Amino acid sequence: MTNTIERGMSVHTLGTGGGPIVSSSRAGTSTAIRVDGATYVIDCGMGSIRNFRSSCAWSDLRAVFLTHHHSDHIYDLGSFLVTGWQVPGESFSRPIQVHGPGRPSRVPAMDAEHAAVVDARVGARSMRGTVDVVDALLDDVFASDICIRMADEGRSEPHEWVRAHDIVLPSQVPADPVADRHPDMEPFEIYRDELVTVSAILVDHRLCYPAFGFRVDSAYGSVVVSGDTAYSENCIRLARGADLLLHEVIDLEAILATFPDGPTRDGIEEHLRESHTPFDQVGKVAAAAGVGQLVLHHIVPNTPGTADVPKMVAAARRDFAGPVHAAEDNDRFLVSDQVRATVARETVEVGA
Repeated sequence: MTNTIERGMSVHTLGTGGGPIVSSSRAGTSTAIRVDGATYVIDCGMGSIRNFRSSCAWSDLRAVFLTHHHSDHIYDLGSFLVTGWQVPGESFSRPIQVHGPGRPSRVPAMDAEHAAVVDARVGARSMRGTVDVVDALLDDVFASDICIRMADEGRSEPHEWVRAHDIVLPSQVPADPVADRHPDMEPFEIYRDELVTVSAILVDHRLCYPAFGFRVDSAYGSVVVSGDTAYSENCIRLARGADLLLHEVIDLEAILATFPDGPTRDGIEEHLRESHTPFDQVGKVAAAAGVGQLVLHHIVPNTPGTADVPKMVAAARRDFAGPVHAAEDNDRFLVSDQVRATVARETVEVGA
């Protein structure tokens, strides 16, 4: 494994698998972006916490960004927030900022007619925002652990170290959980410090609203993480001219072959077909955005032997002339003014 650089901008794939299915070969989707030693994490998939510690330190973590609240993107969120809370030698060095979707005004639906079906199906259940999720983790899920450690070890209030924020859409964006879940819009800033600016945009993840893609800009270059999305003009706007685009990818036939027939499979098929970007479309996104290089991640299916990854890479290369990589867990990609479109890894690139 290549040592992490302390100056410059690098991308570390903490987890490259998509979906809530447990995989023995890929952790759940998560990406760490490091700039001059500071770390910014996008999504916290299952198992990603172990890979975080292989390339990052808790003292370097500044912020966590959640693209949306599907379970495969937040499984390890509690681990990220509690594990770095005042552990001697393994502690946050500053309060961690957590930015993610706010609570929608109602459960999303395809249209007004479908909304009536959705309301009957979910009953009294309602959705939550990122502030609610973080509060629930610290004040309910881990409440006993936190109280005991505060009493027994002298730790301070965890909310002093973890500060959650619901992403607020610009007032001029006519988004609605039923009428318009991903209107055409421009990226908008959600976070800034002396090293990076982070922007967001709504993407098309069917009923998952709000769902965001993120862009991280630094003095060294720019990285875009698509989030979960079907082919999206908003994602193309977000990625325009970026040095590196990490984009989700799905092989629909391959994932459906892993499910038995039945009504649940039919519902999953509809969700997958309308929520994700097929492998033969992802190169078109990269080409339209004019990015420097394309990295496929959030790979579906994610279990060993089920995805034809070389086929995915070859399809993307038919539409995109720049470098295309299929990410594995713990890969590292470099972005800087001096080193562009370069990947540092010990394993052999798939499809090369």
